[in-house]
Amino acid sequence: MHKGLTLQQIIEQAARQVEEDGLHNLTLTALADQLHIKTPSLYNHIKNMSDLKNRLASFSLAQFSEALIRSAMGKARDDALFAISDAYLTFIKTHPNLYWAIIEAPDPSDADFKKHSDRLLAFLFHILEGYVLSEEDRVHAVRGLRSIIHGFTSLQLHHGFNMHYDQEKSLKWILSAFLRGLKEKNESCDGAGQSAE
Repeated sequence: MHKGLTLQQIIEQAARQVEEDGLHNLTLTALADQLHIKTPSLYNHIKNMSDLKNRLASFSLAQFSEALIRSAMGKARDDALFAISDAYLTFIKTHPNLYWAIIEAPDPSDADFKKHSDRLLAFLFHILEGYVLSEEDRVHAVRGLRSIIHGFTSLQLHHGFNMHYDQEKSLKWILSAFLRGLKEKNESCDGAGQSAE
């Protein structure tokens, strides 16, 4: 075993390899070469390729979560959600291969992956409390927000938009419509509460 080599260094090097070459080109042999060790030495730290990808997904999700949470600090409601969407978009464009490492996590129920996922969800639910939605509606809202940004960006990265209109303006238009829906839901809940009184 390479003296002083840590699991964190292995994951960070794997992340660099994925950023440069893509998730599907990640190999233990190439990773070991970049770390100047023999491939079997990796097994002192990881079980197999699936384990490495799980750890890489957790590493990427931690960075992704931190970027989204940091973007919305001190903001509320629409301002917070627009900031989150901007950070989401920026992360995908800056680290597309790490983002796909999150999406293609071999085991999304992995304890470390779930820890970071739960932290991000808790933060998003906290932001959505400003709209006075039910717990179920907050789940739908988080899924909707993720679907909008993930779907839009995936199409954008694969050159799916060819009409000559500003793409960023299109995303803001979609998000604005989504947020209007949240407000209408909020107002209907308020109205129902007042009529019940």
